[in-house]
Amino acid sequence: MSNGIKVQLSPRIEKHCLKLWQDEHYKHAAREAMVQVELALKEKGMVKDGRFGKTLIDSLFTIGGKHKTVKLRVPLGDDLQEQAKSYFASVFAYYRNYLAHDGSKIDKNSALRILVIASELLDLIDASFLSYVDLGGIEGLLRDEVFDTEEQLLGVLTSCHEHMLVGHDSSGLMLDLFLHYGVEAEQFYAVFELDLVRYTDTKWIDPPYGEEEGGWLELSDLGKEFVAKLQERESRNS
Repeated sequence: MSNGIKVQLSPRIEKHCLKLWQDEHYKHAAREAMVQVELALKEKGMVKDGRFGKTLIDSLFTIGGKHKTVKLRVPLGDDLQEQAKSYFASVFAYYRNYLAHDGSKIDKNSALRILVIASELLDLIDASFLSYVDLGGIEGLLRDEVFDTEEQLLGVLTSCHEHMLVGHDSSGLMLDLFLHYGVEAEQFYAVFELDLVRYTDTKWIDPPYGEEEGGWLELSDLGKEFVAKLQERESRNS
């Protein structure tokens, strides 16, 4: 990093790309940076099919698009959703496509710029949140295979509501959810990403915990609405 300029790369780029750049594999470092952005988009958007490139970006950032899946909403507001989509699409069109098919003109400086741009995109993905708006209610969660059954979704929500996590440790709760409902870690974290369950740091000063830090889980208004609907459907079917 010349001229005293200090560059802060995303931890993901540092892990997968920086060593390649330092070893002068500039084309490969830049290509891997774009791969990591695409993988991060799929992970955050819970995309399990073969979408990639422009199709992937369109499906995750277009509100009301044809792909009925969880959307990524940018942290600066819905009015910048189209600009965010254009930003990702432009970087993919200019850098990702070139690197995927050639990359021979990528030198030390251009590779570093790509690593910095990829870091910016990854930070934006991390700061974005998943929206339930276009998913289609309970049926959407089941149809898109976020949860296998209504019982599984209801089990996660009711188990999380007003649950204390002493020492911020969720391993016991996650084990119970797996044993009783077959819930995997991805499904557990999905209820937070979808704002169905919220986590609040807290501290206990009374027995039995003494002075102990931890967290408190509770349903959001949307989560409570889901539980009411699921319980109503369950009673109708019983």
